[in-house]
Amino acid sequence: MLEGMLSGYKNPQKKIHDLCQKGLIQSIKQGVYLVSHELGLRPYSKEILANLIYGPSYISLQTALSSYNMIPERVSSTTSVCFDRGKAFSTPVGEFEYHHIKKTLYPLGVQLKQVYDGAFCQIATPEKALLDFVYLCISKGEFKNSQDFFSYVLDSYRLDLSAIENQVSIKKLKNFADHYPFQHVQWFASELKRKLIK
Repeated sequence: MLEGMLSGYKNPQKKIHDLCQKGLIQSIKQGVYLVSHELGLRPYSKEILANLIYGPSYISLQTALSSYNMIPERVSSTTSVCFDRGKAFSTPVGEFEYHHIKKTLYPLGVQLKQVYDGAFCQIATPEKALLDFVYLCISKGEFKNSQDFFSYVLDSYRLDLSAIENQVSIKKLKNFADHYPFQHVQWFASELKRKLIK
């Protein structure tokens, strides 16, 4: 895109280098740049950047849960899920983490979110973000039953049940959970259904 914007220059790559030196654009990683407000472009979005830095990927886990107000903490890293090897990037605008998931699970519950007019990012639905979080970030450990495991997850990670109830479709959650062949994911989905459907 930058080369297109600078196509009138004899050597667009050299111009990009010059703009970096002047601080008018900032290199995030090879091939990904942030353009300064001085050049008249809109502010950047960490969510869109996360999709661009490493992919295919979508926003999920703590970042998605925080954006849905399901966990109280603000997260320091922007967390995403990908089907390639997991990676982490430290950039001038923050940390970006990518967690590996099986290719068969990757497309379930991924949606486009409009960040600003004409610009979108890929992000997990509330249902998918919860299941990804339980699957990728929480070990089954020594728990022997679903009630104890669910209570541990709820208390340890301070999940907000009222926010979950307002945003999560239990039918979608169960449909997605059926594709995760892991006992602790099934436990979580079953207990959440029991809690929310009285």
